[in-house]
Amino acid sequence: MKLDLFHDLVEENGPFASVTFDVTRTDPANADNVRSRWRTVEERLREAGVPADLVPEMGEAALAPTGRGGECGRLLVAGSMGLLLVQDLPRRPAQDVSWGPVPSLLPAIRALAATVPHVVVRVDHTGADIEVTGGAGGTDEEVEVHGDHDVLHRFKGGGWSQHRFELRVQDSWEHNAASVAHRLDGLARRHRPEVVVLMGDDRAMTYLEEHAGEELRSLLVRSDTGGRAEGTDEEKERQAVEEVLAAFRARAEADLVARFEEQTGRAEAATEGLGPVVEVLQRAQAEELILVEGRGHDDRLWVGEGRLQLGASREDAEMTGAEQPVQVPADTALVWGAVCSRAAVTLVDRAQLNPADGVGAVLRWSDESTPRARVPSMPGHGGT
Repeated sequence: MKLDLFHDLVEENGPFASVTFDVTRTDPANADNVRSRWRTVEERLREAGVPADLVPEMGEAALAPTGRGGECGRLLVAGSMGLLLVQDLPRRPAQDVSWGPVPSLLPAIRALAATVPHVVVRVDHTGADIEVTGGAGGTDEEVEVHGDHDVLHRFKGGGWSQHRFELRVQDSWEHNAASVAHRLDGLARRHRPEVVVLMGDDRAMTYLEEHAGEELRSLLVRSDTGGRAEGTDEEKERQAVEEVLAAFRARAEADLVARFEEQTGRAEAATEGLGPVVEVLQRAQAEELILVEGRGHDDRLWVGEGRLQLGASREDAEMTGAEQPVQVPADTALVWGAVCSRAAVTLVDRAQLNPADGVGAVLRWSDESTPRARVPSMPGHGGT
């Protein structure tokens, strides 16, 4: 999972108040349950030492309507001067409250992990309806594109007149698809989706694919279900999109696991274990942080208020510039290190991967000084 949503926090100074909060309102009659949950959170914030004038501001943001039904959550991050981030979450999260030198982001990442930033494009001969989910800054956006060519319908007849008219119709379809592709190229550059799902008229999709830029074309996936036609089954369309996204997630995780195993086996661009991973984060060397879910540990790391000020000991953190380092849960520090170094985070289970200490990293680069936790097997040395 890319962490662009949190990058602006790096420019802020701690301490940070972080709340991951369940705002589910499945029944309007039970709205008081949300307020009751917030009162518990509010008490914990005050006990932790959060400034008194900041707590009501966070409460107002926490209790604001979500505009969506079903299970959902909200992440709030504030500094001493006010709110820094309010992000709705697509499912009910585990409640988390913290006040310290770094924000606590992992509970929100868990809620967001199954969400793939994507675009759904419903296209026909006249244009397209475009729906962005999880775009830049976690935003959603809907756009309707109308083509500017209006020779759209064929007619029955024969001879050269019909032939010329059909060519004009096809030319109009193609121009309209080119307009959609142009708008979609811009949206893709701005929102950086992982997948763009195409659905609708076959010929319109073909024209769009032909006019899409190279980067956009690499993201396009066709669906046989859905589109702009009347009577489209919305549930089948939703299921089709979910299948595309699930397949994408499975491929991405499998590719990452294979890359990690290959690179650790060669002692090249990957490492594992808490100590080595902390070191590569300090050096902004990690491209992707890997955390094994469900592992039980009480590990804690030392962190300062500056970016990438973390270490396995107080002395290690002070070596990175931390003036008054404090201890926080290891996962909190690791995720913040990933945010500060522009790394991504992937959560896996032990059946997929089991690195030392349940922590690993795929690296941007590697050299002789890169810390290792595993010595590769050489022919005739170890192994069977």
